[in-house]
Amino acid sequence: MTVHIVGAGLAGLSCALDARDAGLDVVIHESAGHAGGRCRSWIEPSLGRLIDNGTHMVVGGNQAVFRYLRRIGGTDGLVAGPAAFPMLDLDSGREWTATPARLLPSILASAWRMRRACGSSISACLGRSSNFRRFWDPLGVAVMNTPSDVAAAGVFRRVLARTLWRGQAASQPFLARNGLSETFVQPALAALAAAGAQLRLHHPLRRLVRDAGGAAAELVFDDRTIRLAAKDQVVIAVPWAVAASLLPGLPELPASPIVNAHFRLAADPARYPSGGFLGLLGGTAQWLFLRDGILSVTVSAAAALAERPADEVAARLWADAVKALGLQGDPLATRVIKEKRATLFHSAEVEALRPAPEVGPNMVLAGDWTATGLPCTLEGALQSGRRAAERLLARTNL
Repeated sequence: MTVHIVGAGLAGLSCALDARDAGLDVVIHESAGHAGGRCRSWIEPSLGRLIDNGTHMVVGGNQAVFRYLRRIGGTDGLVAGPAAFPMLDLDSGREWTATPARLLPSILASAWRMRRACGSSISACLGRSSNFRRFWDPLGVAVMNTPSDVAAAGVFRRVLARTLWRGQAASQPFLARNGLSETFVQPALAALAAAGAQLRLHHPLRRLVRDAGGAAAELVFDDRTIRLAAKDQVVIAVPWAVAASLLPGLPELPASPIVNAHFRLAADPARYPSGGFLGLLGGTAQWLFLRDGILSVTVSAAAALAERPADEVAARLWADAVKALGLQGDPLATRVIKEKRATLFHSAEVEALRPAPEVGPNMVLAGDWTATGLPCTLEGALQSGRRAAERLLARTNL
């Protein structure tokens, strides 16, 4: 029996590791020339530095992330920061640090207000809080990548139940030490190779043939057609748009963009939070991250910004960075990245459409866009991969 995993993003890698550890033969088919999907790093020629596709923050309560990193021997790839979120209001110049201890009354109040947060939005649940603009709104937008007035509070509640509501250790932030690929992807590929899994890059699945009972019968690639044996299993672990082209009938799932700008600095700012990041209010930029002379600026729920020309985006975000950090002059180089399908648009209506993993007698879905109960994050992707593997193992009675 062979498990064919289509897609080598984090969901596919996570599923492959669990399936191989259980003794199943695994073949991973990836259309690109690299693994990791949207979780990847590269040397950007215009900057002459390593950058990530997008800055991903991990917190101590991300159990799926740390389980995965322990399996691949990659826990040293994360750098822990203090359990504190430095913030700056660009309008007033006011600075403060949000910590679980300082926010304890607000955190307790949020737990009470969100106890029935099923179909409502984050702002409907928490908008009366005095800390809403200063903390809950920017946190909600960063986590959900959806404006707080429509973001599903039920999903946000699950995130809080795993992190802030569990205290300081579960809220401690971590950032990739040397890039996403080195932390999450390269060690996973080494672990899979050591375990005997096969990885086929530049190997896009063009068509999936199903039999009368809905089971996958053939996988059609450019160089071959694989006819599945009776016990073979297929995991579709690709982005939603690709999955929809392979499996007609999947529900339409609207996306929400993220915009990142990377600026190479002539010198590091004289003042910068020790944790390596800073949250901003009152401007276009939302979060600043500093690593190896590159200032990375992230804007979530960036539907309007993503439609603007790259030079305009860069100018607006650089102006906010200059105001926040007292930078002088212009950056040495700039790179703007617009991820227009970065995540789902996490409204309650869209949440109700997210598909369950089972799609056929010998097929399962994996991906952060499936019905994980979590937003589209590293944690959600890795959890979906693990759950897909659990379903495979249940089917094979192992």
